[in-house]
Amino acid sequence: MTIASDPVRVLEASATSIWGDTEVEFLNRLGGATLILIPGRDPGRTRALCTLLHGNEPSGTRALFRFLKEGHQPQVNLACFVPAVETAMHEQLFLHRYMPGERDMNRCFRPPFNDRPGAIAERILQLLAEHRPECVIDIHNTSGAGPAFGVVTYEDRQHEALVSLFTEHLVVNDLRLGALMELSRPDCPIITIETGGAGDPRSDRIAYEGLLRYASMDKVLDLPPGQHLELYHNPARLEFTDGATLAYDTRPVPGVDLTVPPDLERYNFGTAPAGTFIGWLDGCESRARISARDGAGVERLDDWFQVREGRLETTQPLKLFMITHRKDIALSDCLLYAAPETEHRSINS
Repeated sequence: MTIASDPVRVLEASATSIWGDTEVEFLNRLGGATLILIPGRDPGRTRALCTLLHGNEPSGTRALFRFLKEGHQPQVNLACFVPAVETAMHEQLFLHRYMPGERDMNRCFRPPFNDRPGAIAERILQLLAEHRPECVIDIHNTSGAGPAFGVVTYEDRQHEALVSLFTEHLVVNDLRLGALMELSRPDCPIITIETGGAGDPRSDRIAYEGLLRYASMDKVLDLPPGQHLELYHNPARLEFTDGATLAYDTRPVPGVDLTVPPDLERYNFGTAPAGTFIGWLDGCESRARISARDGAGVERLDDWFQVREGRLETTQPLKLFMITHRKDIALSDCLLYAAPETEHRSINS
């Protein structure tokens, strides 16, 4: 595939900018991966926003579109990246996570950059270096139902303060997959916000209200006292090997490696006590086709899960999150994340 000379278009927002009347018109006017520069009241500072790294996660895009339509002026300059425009418009609006046959763009923020999503990711990194934002927020939707939460790979008060603009749940994740947030530095904290499911109106509201706080506050890295977070450390991803099969049903499907009950999503950010049923395994070979490695590469499947009479169950109380009911995402990415502990912390503690 031919890669354009500049894979990210740069637009400067102004009072006369026309963004369209609907999110479809907005995306059509962007045309492709775009950086929108919004001037702030303090032109000497910049913050960055990224949304639509995945084409099927619309809440951040809707929040940005509404922000632009309503004509808000941010406290500082906002550099707003909207990368996966073509993916979001492909075949059906907000259908595809990434373009068929291409890599997941939020796995492309490390070399190689030698394909279309890699070129876009590399250009985003170049533009971030050029504009030197004081922080970056990357807004996503979860691939299943559940409450909003933040994800960081570098834990300190600045990252916690940014997350608390949107939610009280924070996952500290040492997994390294090539995501944008993995490039976080003390002088430029980068966080991911998962606003909730793509079809939930609450997700759109959380994205918009959080964006307003992020854009309007003079200080977002040093919040006043009284902000509390619930922390989850070093989760493992329940993943499948290549060629594994998965089904969602109320009874085991013969010949399928793992059959997951359709209501498993009810555990998203709830407590899954010891003995919680995850799904039916088809046999010993099926057991070998799943894993639960944490960010250090340690296999946690035997520690946190067990197989009893063909049923995959938890062995201890776990917090489960990002449980997806999308088979394609579960097989290509992961079925869920799991973490064993919760820590409550006040920002000013």
